Amino acid sequence: MNIKHFILVSLFLPAILLSDLIRNSPPPSKIENQRTISDFDNYRDEEALIEFIESIIQTNLIPGVSVSIVKDQHIVWEKHFGYADIDDEILVNEETMFILSSVSKTITATALMQLWEQGLFELDDNINNYLPFDVVHPDHPFFGISFKMLLSHTSGIKDNWSVMDYYDGDSELELGYYLEEYLTPEGQFYGSNSSFTNSAPGTIYRYSNIGAALIGYLVESISNQPFNEYCYNNIFNPLDMGNAYWFLSEISDLSQVAVPYSLSGGSGSTCYEIGCGVYDESNPCFCDAACVGYDDCCPDYEEVCGEGGTGGSQTNLSEQYHYGYSDYPSGQLRTSSNNLAKLMAAYINDGIYNGVRILDSETVELMRTIHYPNADSQQGLIWYYKNSNGRTLFGHNGGDLGSSTEMFVDFESDIGVIVLTNASNYDGTVQIENALFDFAEQTTFSALGDINLDGLINILDVILVVNIILEANSFNDLADLNLDGQVDVLDIVQIINIILY
Repeated sequence: MNIKHFILVSLFLPAILLSDLIRNSPPPSKIENQRTISDFDNYRDEEALIEFIESIIQTNLIPGVSVSIVKDQHIVWEKHFGYADIDDEILVNEETMFILSSVSKTITATALMQLWEQGLFELDDNINNYLPFDVVHPDHPFFGISFKMLLSHTSGIKDNWSVMDYYDGDSELELGYYLEEYLTPEGQFYGSNSSFTNSAPGTIYRYSNIGAALIGYLVESISNQPFNEYCYNNIFNPLDMGNAYWFLSEISDLSQVAVPYSLSGGSGSTCYEIGCGVYDESNPCFCDAACVGYDDCCPDYEEVCGEGGTGGSQTNLSEQYHYGYSDYPSGQLRTSSNNLAKLMAAYINDGIYNGVRILDSETVELMRTIHYPNADSQQGLIWYYKNSNGRTLFGHNGGDLGSSTEMFVDFESDIGVIVLTNASNYDGTVQIENALFDFAEQTTFSALGDINLDGLINILDVILVVNIILEANSFNDLADLNLDGQVDVLDIVQIINIILY
């Protein structure tokens, strides 16, 4: 054996032994590579995509955006745009957390289905068998509400926004207390007509934030853990979602949280000054209430609202406080697009991400199934289908004060897209989402660890890393898997664990 082979084996063997030691433990943190590897012909497509997203941000007055693309279970492309905080000039980056709004419900459903996998309940069971108080539909008391009904928005529970307050910060009301007061006849938030629909459970679709919050409370009751702690222990920590929090009080540095912004009416003599310059193909010049008084509403449409227009004035963006609400499992989760992409990747890969299984493949398929087609032909278990730009997508969107979010998967191509924003602009968010799907379908990406770009991660890639280490003057950024600026034995360990898991 010559000296070069000896060194190679000396480097390679400890990595294998170390991998054996940790094989039965959760894999180490995998830092997602934000570099995109595509052939030269596609580079201009990427450049055009970035320009398009920036134009949408400008014309739709969206302060900040964070996007992630998952393809074939790998996070393959991420970008961040604009401001998390305009006044303090804090840019959106890979650590920026956005409030997910209703996309949060996908995590809530994941938690409940993990408990179902443990055999702790059946989906057709009456939820009252697992709650410390009874939830009874006042018009149909003999129709029990099942877990499946809650997960399909057919429970008969409806939202009464007059008692679903926004708080400056986290709500002081405990989840269980709030829901009992909302859903039981003696409760201060209860109303027989305001808390429930007129339809029997299981018959009519009615989207319900309170129903989703009740799913979170069922997780608490069945697991005997606070809902937020259950999610941390069983979803966030296993998936290495280090920036995922249900409560503002859990976040040590709020400057990492994107400030929500709303478009407000202003005063002035032009549409631009008032803030109506938001381009929308279905409504050529959107006008807020302050602009309607003008006979022609937006006289400077071409200059402001047209496709090449400048958009409304930034001065019309109103900063919102960081808010919370008592039904928090329905929408209050804050996380980054990268962290959320790990959950989405697990759903694409039959419940596994980076070697960690959070759900069985059969459970993922069950969640994709339409259980009440007569009530709604697109509703799975919390996750739902939508047709967009010629694609059938599966996922969830979110919208709230200063928030518009999208997380959808195209299972035909195994592509998933996440768009998180800190503005209430659904049209702009969806335009970005469609552009990301187009880009992902047309682009060939390399997965983290595929050093030789052959589409496989195997021993040949390990040998390449070892040779880069041996050639002291050589550096290949693809081989720097942990992004620490050097290629060494830690990168060998990383790539071996990618292979093993």
